[in-house]
Amino acid sequence: MGLFKKIFKKKKSKTSAPEEAAVAKAMSADGSEYYFSGLAVTSIAVKPKEGDENKVTFSEADENGEEGVFLKNFKLISDESVEKGKREFEATKVDLDEVKSMIYKDGSDVIPLFIVHGFNVEPSSTLAYEYENFHKEHKYYPIPVIWASEGSALLYFEDQADDAIGAGKALNALVGMVPNDTFPKKSLVMHSMGNHAIFNGACAKGTPDVQFDNIFMVAADVPFDIFHKEPNEFYLFRKNVSGRKYEKATNFFGMLKKEGDKPVGKIYVLYHKKDLALAASFFSNQESRIGKAGLHWVDGWFRNYYDDKATRDDMKPYLECWEVTDQEMTYDKGTKHSYQLEPWAEIFSSSLRMTKLCKKM
Repeated sequence: MGLFKKIFKKKKSKTSAPEEAAVAKAMSADGSEYYFSGLAVTSIAVKPKEGDENKVTFSEADENGEEGVFLKNFKLISDESVEKGKREFEATKVDLDEVKSMIYKDGSDVIPLFIVHGFNVEPSSTLAYEYENFHKEHKYYPIPVIWASEGSALLYFEDQADDAIGAGKALNALVGMVPNDTFPKKSLVMHSMGNHAIFNGACAKGTPDVQFDNIFMVAADVPFDIFHKEPNEFYLFRKNVSGRKYEKATNFFGMLKKEGDKPVGKIYVLYHKKDLALAASFFSNQESRIGKAGLHWVDGWFRNYYDDKATRDDMKPYLECWEVTDQEMTYDKGTKHSYQLEPWAEIFSSSLRMTKLCKKM
């Protein structure tokens, strides 16, 4: 039995889509509801609120700024009838001391889990997810990472070439200002194009000054051969988007926390062979995606196959592949792409002691 199936037998969501989940709304001092009262990071360019230096505002239509910022207590300040992609929010800036007090209020063994969303996802959707299951039974403190997306399935290339790359650079600037020992333990989750934002954006010019215990690549919309010894580097166009794979993979792998010269955790690649969104991404990018093919995939001229000898020897012991199947879907039985939402806490808190339950290659 796969780990996903074990999880879904324990708990089924009653909602048909993640953003429709009921959210327990906290109340502000003036009696109004917070849209999201937890802690989040955003690369979106925020503006100071007039008359209150601790608060900022931003719109879903705004672009990424030069650096990321920690925020809490989000309020929707536009009318709820405003369509997604144009909604406006107010939030409170949080300094590092308060960030630490929020994360560790239930104990020093809590692990911050930074969650980077994918393509065509608005803040109003990301902040509406039900994150409470992290707090109830597990040791993770979920921190959504919000970046400016075009908010349209028709603008894939704009998101890929500009918005995701810009977000990665802004988030890299943020971690450069946060001492790595601020959070002694921490993990990173990226979904879909969120992987691209970190791999091709944040890791473009070096290893970001941050180390994670574990890194989870969920339905990753990046090329299949990023961890290969000899990845394809031939690009007539768009080399700035997907090129220099070997160099970026080295930078990306460098984000794994080490004891001595060995990583303490792993990079986990969660993939689904029938992911329709990543099938479409193949036609857009003319390269198979690792979130559909998995690790060790080789695109041959006349046949495709798996060969772990293609993968870099220095990384191989610290890369692990988890295959998802149709039966393990909860929300996204159609495109089979957004399978990461419901089981996050179970999967990631169990990653080291329950890997034997996973369906591995």
